[in-house]
Amino acid sequence: MPAISAELKELLTETELAVFPEDFVVVYLPQNIKAISGEWFRPATTRFALVIQEPKTVTLVIPRRKWLRMQNIFENYEANGPWKVIHFKVNKSPVPPGYLATMGSALKDSGIRSIPVSTLKNTYILVPRPDLPRAVRLLRDFVTGIGKRNKSKA
Repeated sequence: MPAISAELKELLTETELAVFPEDFVVVYLPQNIKAISGEWFRPATTRFALVIQEPKTVTLVIPRRKWLRMQNIFENYEANGPWKVIHFKVNKSPVPPGYLATMGSALKDSGIRSIPVSTLKNTYILVPRPDLPRAVRLLRDFVTGIGKRNKSKA
């Protein structure tokens, strides 16, 4: 793993992990789908959803229960899951370069697949549901270890 800057180490030690309770699916849809009504993504019923429009596909990350209700509106799709979403709660916006890569590398080095997602204000990693306990333990140990190393150098 590359060297971690002092700013990044400090942010890592302040990171809190939160796991969303629902299962999620990653769905690949063809480019020519009908518009998806905003009703499917109301904040009152959807804690987290992601829609990515690419040249040849549309990718959705949505709660599994919601997908089971809406899948019949699509003729063709490929769904993958279940995934769990880990939210990294940090008090800095935007997070400095390397933050998400550092967390992702810790998982990759332990053989855990992940999908990193970042917005200007929030950072998430999706992991396969069976890997969740190990991923959370590994990430908590990782940020705790960074904190211990920082204190011993001070």
